[in-house]
Amino acid sequence: MAEKIKPPRMRLPRKVKQDEVFKVKVRFDHPSFTGLGRADVDETKFNRAVPSRFIRNMLVYYGDDLVSRFRMSSGIADDPLFTFKLKAVKQAPIKVVFVDNEGERWESSKDLKIKT
Repeated sequence: MAEKIKPPRMRLPRKVKQDEVFKVKVRFDHPSFTGLGRADVDETKFNRAVPSRFIRNMLVYYGDDLVSRFRMSSGIADDPLFTFKLKAVKQAPIKVVFVDNEGERWESSKDLKIKT
């Protein structure tokens, strides 16, 4: 039986200033596999040995707004670390949603606090 995949972990700065650009880091422990393997008959050829499994989409929401969409292929590494920047325009939660090629979803959310 396959082990259960845990939700992603997100890291935000504790507090940011209004209109400041800040980094968001997201770590997702997800095994990625292209599905390709060596054929038993001829070692120079590859075939679909087992079904592929990889992260297909990463959606980033700032408050209720979708602010970014990342589309990935089967070439993505195992347990990727994503880093991207956002501009602090409002105090609202930041949510990241991952969807793999089998349609399974995971999400993580944290509240952004703006210094006043």
